[in-house]
Amino acid sequence: MAHNTIKQEIEVGRRFSPVVAVPTLLLLAGVYLGLGLSTWLGLEDYIPLWLAGLANGIILYATYTVVHEGVHDNIVSRKSSFRWFNMTAAFLAALPLWLLIYPHRSSHIVHHRKCNSEADPDIYARGSFGVVALWRIPLAILGQFNPFEQYRLCAEHGLSPWQRYFSYASFALFVAIVISICALGYAYELLVLWLIPFFIGYGVMLVLFTWVPHHPHSILGRYHDTRCSLWPGGNLLTQGQNYHLIHHMMPWVPWYRYERVFEEIRPLLEQQRAIIDGFWPRPARESIEYTSHLPAGQDDNKAASGA
Repeated sequence: MAHNTIKQEIEVGRRFSPVVAVPTLLLLAGVYLGLGLSTWLGLEDYIPLWLAGLANGIILYATYTVVHEGVHDNIVSRKSSFRWFNMTAAFLAALPLWLLIYPHRSSHIVHHRKCNSEADPDIYARGSFGVVALWRIPLAILGQFNPFEQYRLCAEHGLSPWQRYFSYASFALFVAIVISICALGYAYELLVLWLIPFFIGYGVMLVLFTWVPHHPHSILGRYHDTRCSLWPGGNLLTQGQNYHLIHHMMPWVPWYRYERVFEEIRPLLEQQRAIIDGFWPRPARESIEYTSHLPAGQDDNKAASGA
């Protein structure tokens, strides 16, 4: 059996865990400033409406990172008296994504604990790129607009009564905002500046957060249920999710420090034969063959991730 390196990995991860994740706070501020500015420029005809929509799509693509960090209490230290701000920031970032924060948080934590198993809430992303990107992810996004599906998720994840009522109120707020905007005669603008950019930007994000890191969604274990994908510009363009393995191993590390942690522990990852590849995931068969020779028990350390 290969030497267990979890303690060494965690020691490195702890060193890269700040008290306050300032870049994440700046990203949250940038999301609202960016959406507000591009939308205003489009509505006032300073730029074409389609260009404003394109800008909004890029911004909405980046928005989920704040949600993700807040869900993991990675914005303000869990030991701080201001820990409550994590979920506040997550909620604010979730608003333009039509995302109910409490059922989403519960679902995401289950994803970490049961990654790639049949009980993984993200197992819908198992399959070929075309099927997942063009069919299953769009269906998943549409599900966010379905009140019955959202009610089911609230019940399924055992939310407290307050969390359920907050989620129902959030959904009602989303609906009220959309109806109000349409009633004021801005339905077309809403379509171009939010709905289409949302579907495209959020859909691309889900591909990079769910399909790419976990494909083929059938390998279990601390070092193999997700991967690191090394390619020029990947860290910037994916907001660190090309190092998704680092996140699953140590969820308390903020997104902008995945790369530094990876560089420091790469020898340990290679010792454990972690999946490290390029821009595109290796074929499913190759990924499975890559790990099939590992001694039994090498990957029975999932709990050390702290998810």
